[in-house]
Amino acid sequence: MLSSMCHRIHWFAAVFIGSVLANVADAGIIAGFDSSRHSRFQSDGSNNSEFFLDHTQLTGVARQRAVLISPRHYISADHVSVSSATFIGLDGVERTYTASSSQTLLTNVPEEGWVGSDIRVYRLDEEVDASIRPLPIIVGSAEAIIGRELIAFDQNEYAGRNVIDDLGIVEFSSGSGDSVAIQFSYDTATNGGSGGLGADEIGLLSGDSGGTALMSVDGDYGVIGAHMGIDVPTGSSASAGDRYDSFSTVLAAYQGQLSGILASDGYQLMTLQVTAIPEPSVAAALGFGVMAITYRRRRSS
Repeated sequence: MLSSMCHRIHWFAAVFIGSVLANVADAGIIAGFDSSRHSRFQSDGSNNSEFFLDHTQLTGVARQRAVLISPRHYISADHVSVSSATFIGLDGVERTYTASSSQTLLTNVPEEGWVGSDIRVYRLDEEVDASIRPLPIIVGSAEAIIGRELIAFDQNEYAGRNVIDDLGIVEFSSGSGDSVAIQFSYDTATNGGSGGLGADEIGLLSGDSGGTALMSVDGDYGVIGAHMGIDVPTGSSASAGDRYDSFSTVLAAYQGQLSGILASDGYQLMTLQVTAIPEPSVAAALGFGVMAITYRRRRSS
């Protein structure tokens, strides 16, 4: 489970990345983009042998901005429609499956109650082929997640990396449900940033909603969640490489709901634990490792 959260953040001027962002036709921006490193597939659809990620662990990452979490369930962003999903198994065969039903998960907002989130779970009537492997979801405390690297896929099946800056309940003025989400910044030396990863640094752009955010834990991949939206400061341009923030939902906060949905079909939710390793002086301050919950309202400029 996600044992603590930091903030409630209201992004009033932010936009869905599934909606139109003026003059943006391409997907995510990656610093030092190199197709031989960042492209999951070659032009003929076969695996790119030079891709920086392990193909054998990615069979459950669909080609339609969705990810498999059981042999019969996949998730995506609620504000996009992904009624079918295509996977490439360990045998190299491409298979497409159509969902028979879906449901939106709920967020428990303090002092407001349960509201719809930006996570939708899709159900298949049949199991995917055994060559397609579901991924576990990342679980752990907020302090274990903030500051760690994530892996993000865009709509063109490119992938890059970034660092998680913050975590909280995020709301978008364009109509998304309140969702527990991570925040990460496109923060490079060329746009005045100081906290970026350099080459591989990824930011989300229009059309990337529902794409998969992963984390590697001791060499194993787990799902953080699905891409939700971006916040670009007034006067800045994401596609031009200016500094801005991206957001992806956090499945760990919905572990109970996900477990119940999967259990009703006879499956157990797989999880991958991430653990914080604080400095000795910090460990004493954290006590049991649960940070105080605070709330803030921030109006994007």
